Order: sequence, then C-alpha cells, then structure tokens
Amino acid sequence: MNGGSCLAMAGDGCVALAVDKRFGSGPQMVNIAPRSVFMPHSKLMVAFTGLEGDIQSLLQEMQVQVESKTSRGTLLTATKRRNISPRAMASLTSHVLYNRRQSPYYVQPLVVGLQKNSNGDDADQKEKSSKLRPFLCAQDVIGAQSMSDCFVCAGVATKSLYGIAEALWRPKLSPSELAQVCGKAFLSALERDCLSGYGAVVYLMTEDGGIEVIELACRND
Repeated sequence: MNGGSCLAMAGDGCVALAVDKRFGSGPQMVNIAPRSVFMPHSKLMVAFTGLEGDIQSLLQEMQVQVESKTSRGTLLTATKRRNISPRAMASLTSHVLYNRRQSPYYVQPLVVGLQKNSNGDDADQKEKSSKLRPFLCAQDVIGAQSMSDCFVCAGVATKSLYGIAEALWRPKLSPSELAQVCGKAFLSALERDCLSGYGAVVYLMTEDGGIEVIELACRND
C-alpha cells in the first residue's frame, strides 16, 4: 500500500473531509501531494486510499460511469443534466468494486455529501425534508458499505482515527466547529502513524457555500 488516510465528519447541514498528502512505498517517501478526491458536484465528494495505480483506474472508471448516467437522455431531450445523489454514488461505487471481486482494486473509498431527507408527510417532516442532511459511507475493497451519522474513516491510520474522532466529535456542529474538530482529530491521528501525514487538506462542504478548501500543516518526519 502507498499509505495515507482520510476522515469524514458530519455536522449540522455540513460535512468535512480530511485527507493527508503523503505518498510512499512502504516507509520510503515518494511524493507529497493531496490524496485523490473526486467531486462530481458541490454536494458530493469521493476520497480514496490504497494503491495509487488502482485509485487512478477506479477514479477513471467512476468518472465514465457518472458521466454516462448523468447525461443519459440529454442529447434527445431538453432536460438538464442531473446531479447524482450521494446514496446513488455509494451504490454505484459499491457495484463497480464488487464486479472486480475476483481481481479487486486495492482501494478503500469514502463517499460523503449532502442530500435531501425525503420521508414524512406532515408540516414538520416536510420542513425537515427541505434541509440537506449529511451522508457518510465507507467501503472496503469489494464494496461492502459501512454508513454512519457521525464519522467514517479509511486508510492506514484507521485505528487511531476511530478513537480520536469518537472522543472529539459532537452532534450538531456548525461548519466552523466541524472544520476545527475534524482537522484536530485528523492531525492527532497522523501523529501516531508513520505512513500518513506530511500535511493535510480539509474540504468543508456546506448547504450554501459549496466546498471550501482548508490547508493544514503537520509534522514531516
């Protein structure tokens, strides 16, 4: 594996995704660059950890699949291009990975985003359904899904990430609080893992503001 880790946390109408910059071959450093993150639109992100060659292959396949499905029918009708929902993206990613189960991509993706809550008929439920809620889904190399309402993580620092994130995360975090908590938890976990680190990037997704990119500095040894 080429090392690396990623962490996603849910807040009140917002999602934060943290990725590190280390790309190595075991303990040997190869390059320093942010980990691959696929952004089909402003309410959806897919992060990847694992073998870089498999990540690039999976990313290209996902881009082709999303393009073909979102543009279906637009050449024959006047309909607008549809945005794929986070739940549909998670199902598509899981399907692609499971189809490769005999010769799998050695990749652990995180699918995160904001989507509408579409259940309920009374006034209160309709008001809630008009708001966007976080969607977090982690998957293994054959596409088995693990969904959460608070946080998900992947990569070589997973054990440290789970413990620190569970200690720091709180419900109903505002966007600024979420970015701070996610960044603090992520950097604390990277301090305990030698195959991750060398800087980090936090992508903060909100209902109105799109995706904000926040650079974080950490130890480089």
